[in-house]
Amino acid sequence: MSMRRVVVRGFGSGVVAGLLLVALMYLAKLVIGTTPLPQLLQQPILAVMPGFVFGFLIDTLQHAGKVVEEAGLIVGMIVGLGFLGGAWAWARKVWARPPHAVWFAAAGWAIVAFVLLPISGDGFLGLNEGPTAPLVWGLLFAAYGVVLQVGADPATVTPVRADPGRRRLLRLMPIGIAALSAGGLVPLLLPRWYQAVFKAPEAGLSGASPELTPVENFYVVSKNFSDPVVSEQGWALKVGGLVDNPLHLSMADLSALPSVTEYVTLECISNNVGGSLMSTGQFTGVRLHDLVSMAVPQSNATHARFKARDGYTESLPLSLISSQPEILVAYALDGAPLPTGHGFPARILVPGHYGMKGPKWLDSIELASQDDGGYWESEGWDRIALVKTTARFDVPKDGDIAKAGEAVRLMGVAFAGTRGISKVEYSTDGGKNWLAADLGAPLSSLTWVLWDTTWIPRRPGAYVLQVRAVDGTGVLQQAPASASYPSGASGYHTIRVGVSG
Repeated sequence: MSMRRVVVRGFGSGVVAGLLLVALMYLAKLVIGTTPLPQLLQQPILAVMPGFVFGFLIDTLQHAGKVVEEAGLIVGMIVGLGFLGGAWAWARKVWARPPHAVWFAAAGWAIVAFVLLPISGDGFLGLNEGPTAPLVWGLLFAAYGVVLQVGADPATVTPVRADPGRRRLLRLMPIGIAALSAGGLVPLLLPRWYQAVFKAPEAGLSGASPELTPVENFYVVSKNFSDPVVSEQGWALKVGGLVDNPLHLSMADLSALPSVTEYVTLECISNNVGGSLMSTGQFTGVRLHDLVSMAVPQSNATHARFKARDGYTESLPLSLISSQPEILVAYALDGAPLPTGHGFPARILVPGHYGMKGPKWLDSIELASQDDGGYWESEGWDRIALVKTTARFDVPKDGDIAKAGEAVRLMGVAFAGTRGISKVEYSTDGGKNWLAADLGAPLSSLTWVLWDTTWIPRRPGAYVLQVRAVDGTGVLQQAPASASYPSGASGYHTIRVGVSG
């Protein structure tokens, strides 16, 4: 057999064995909680990815971005294990003493244990996930090595003169292993991927937005493939650093402090113009300024750094915290404990700033003498992340059909953070002429405004509708279109409506 055929066959066996390893890896997460390698590598990959590239992917793919990333990492891992199989096949052909596949599997384990796991933040040998982690990865690669050996050389498990039917069965074994592995991955991954892309909470709303977003439809965005689940039992919020009175507050302690309830609109910085990553809720919590004061900041403290259970970091100047009492450590949404996806047990809430400034699953607040930035700032996103003025159409939708001479209801929301909204204008001729829409009263000075009007198209044809808002200080929203990276999207929401005779 030629060298090329040997290497190709080894690569194919490596792919099959790699597919099995990946399937067992995700099964291990389900059974014992070991984090799969693609999920562990998400953070270091984002760290080296140019911010504008990530911004483009987010703008283009939205919720599908993480699915594409995870799927790409899985494929990359399987292909890498295929190349490892090809290298083993080459070595068997060239070396005087052909090595067993298990030795190459051990090399793969060493790369993961000594290089990839530490890079991912999972610690040396993956020990951050417990003392059994190296053993788990060892068993996964042992399975890889066995399948690699059998797939490339069935004679290793049956004599050359064995029953031909048995040998034929062994030669078909890789196909069966591949089918079984792929069949195991499908129910483990596809439901979660489908939910992320097609069943996001905000996708459950249609028509005009309600003043208060139902909790089940409140948008959810995080950096994680799998969000942390934090138990109230044993959880405590630590406030320390440059303070004279460090705090260690259980949920009972936190909820016993004087609380406030605020109606707040939150928007994701990656929300596209006219997008649905914006929701309004009733949040209850403790003023961050009060917690900082209780801890008695030292004179050289200038910033509060936040750390979340998922490793997310963020920071705010103490001057901002002092001047904006609406900034909360929130622990309830619409009168109930925060749902897991919204940061239970507690999160930071910074009205008027994009959601990236408010870490969920909050673990600690540390007062410091300098600003170390935050997770997304390190990727090039805006450090201040102040909400831009925006307005959108909820009704009608892009591509809807109306009838000439009949009234068409135009409805939507406008938001400018803590600046409020003073005017919403709409155009039915592509921005040549503008008319004022009616505004509803906002739930608070921290929320969006609902707007509506009636339009009667007189003639059939294709109409270009646009909407824009003026904030409470009299400043018109930005007309030039820009992507969300690095400071949030801008431009006028534009839809097209056909009018029939």
